[in-house]
Amino acid sequence: MFITCVSVHVGFSTEGGRRWGRMRRRGEQREDSSTLIAMETNPENNYGSINLEASSQPRDRNVFSDGTTRIDFVLVWEEPRGDNEDSSGVSSTHMKWREQFLSRLREEGLLQEQREVCQAKKRICFVLLSATWSVLCYYAEEISLRVPLQVVTAPIINWSEQFLSKLSLPNPLSQEVPNQPPDYYTCQFRTNKLERFLGSEDKEKFFKTTQRHQVVSSGTV
Repeated sequence: MFITCVSVHVGFSTEGGRRWGRMRRRGEQREDSSTLIAMETNPENNYGSINLEASSQPRDRNVFSDGTTRIDFVLVWEEPRGDNEDSSGVSSTHMKWREQFLSRLREEGLLQEQREVCQAKKRICFVLLSATWSVLCYYAEEISLRVPLQVVTAPIINWSEQFLSKLSLPNPLSQEVPNQPPDYYTCQFRTNKLERFLGSEDKEKFFKTTQRHQVVSSGTV
């Protein structure tokens, strides 16, 4: 099934009405049949009247150009462009300091990928950083990062609500939160006790995105 679009013109005078009649007769002979929305006839893949397959899943952009290496931190700077295409308005001393800094990050084990956006008078440079598993573990210990040990199974008791209920008073701050995330017992991360932590079998997902950012930022400062 297809939805087609037909051009419509409206006139307000008698002469405009004659033109509209002639245009309508020509429109009946030649109709715009460009497809606007492809309709899905299979009810199992149909949500209302829009084809679900028409919109593909968005590509994850928080990765390197290889499509797998995660981006944990981004360094950004601007530099003026020189007269030539490849020349830069930054002093050689400044460029030397920058290269030394990036070289130290590579020595620490941080993966790098550089991208540039060139404009008329300046160049914006991005250096994407990604931490390997060994780097994440090392700096997680250095900053005493807390990771989950066990899920809290004990029920959470709201003492104020219990006290007010005994007095037959409602609790104005009481809220019902659906799908509340679980709480965890946590402790400082230690590599030699990795198997005791929840999710240690999956190294790609063990550290959350915010934790990876925290670890890498502590190593680059």
